[in-house]
Amino acid sequence: MPLAPSVRSRFRSLSILILLGLMLNLIVSWSLLLIPRYSAAADLRIVQFRNPNTEYPHDAIFSVIHQWFGVHEHQFYLTRRSRSRDLPKRTSIYWTWLPWDSDPDAITRGNELFTSFAPEHPDHAIISTTRVGFPSLAMETQSLVDDFSLLSNGSLRTESHYGFISRVDGVAGTTKPGIWPHAPYILFPYKPIWIGFAINTVFYTTLVSMLIWTVRQIKHARRMRRGRCPHCDYELHHDFRDGCPECGWRRVQAKAE
Repeated sequence: MPLAPSVRSRFRSLSILILLGLMLNLIVSWSLLLIPRYSAAADLRIVQFRNPNTEYPHDAIFSVIHQWFGVHEHQFYLTRRSRSRDLPKRTSIYWTWLPWDSDPDAITRGNELFTSFAPEHPDHAIISTTRVGFPSLAMETQSLVDDFSLLSNGSLRTESHYGFISRVDGVAGTTKPGIWPHAPYILFPYKPIWIGFAINTVFYTTLVSMLIWTVRQIKHARRMRRGRCPHCDYELHHDFRDGCPECGWRRVQAKAE
């Protein structure tokens, strides 16, 4: 049984709104990665975890969390590091939220990432999981930078999963690998965090719907102030009692009265 034209029209409008909400979700998430390019993390936490009874190959892992507004990076590495890179001025505001985070403990997660990337020089590698999105973290990527592998063009060896990482130049004159975030080099993470992705899509779909409704109401009010039909702009000379003969606005209601 075919759908009525009014039902098809509403379904089409809803589909367009959801698509706009989804696109806005992606644009905002990717745009948030501009913040780490110009500002150091507002929140920085460094912890070393040890578990001699673990079944994984690495029983001691350093964990670093960098946070900006809408950007959360969790780094893992095996050897002690110093802060050897110049970072931009630190921001004072950060916001990252994920209603349900299924990540395991740092030892487990770090070993999973080292197994996944299988770096040639594990002691010189730093591996990150970077998540972006607002109001909830919605997209994720994983990246590796090897401080030991300086390429012929002066950059460090990098690798990324579920996203892209731009060139990372090596720092001359450093005796110990440094602590610095990968987020300033991350581009277009594309692995969705489904619960956050759904929340953000609903949020932006609602936002777009409210914006369209507000613009429509303002346009209708302006037409009525000029004495015209609010729907089709037909001249009614400020006489709205019988509705609009052009588009039928309020005609059924007027006849009933």
